[in-house]
Amino acid sequence: MIAVDWGTSSFRAYRLDDSGQIIDRRSASAGILTVTDGGFAETLETHARDWLDSGERVLLLSGMIGSRQGWKEAPTRQPRPVPEIARHLSR
Repeated sequence: MIAVDWGTSSFRAYRLDDSGQIIDRRSASAGILTVTDGGFAETLETHARDWLDSGERVLLLSGMIGSRQGWKEAPTRQPRPVPEIARHLSR
């Protein structure tokens, strides 16, 4: 699995094993405000291509990437119980 914390000014990615332990990590000054023309897929590939090429197919993107200015807005309604939040995760 690849987990990404993608904020306004930075991109932090973590490769996780099956038990959820971090086995690799990387970061870049590639926050959503630096991505031009909606090039989020290209930015992700730039920083995680080798992980994707090795077979990683599950990605968890969090942070401002889910904002109106990000790749896809994932609106939240707070406060909500965790099971309800899980039902509204975006794919």
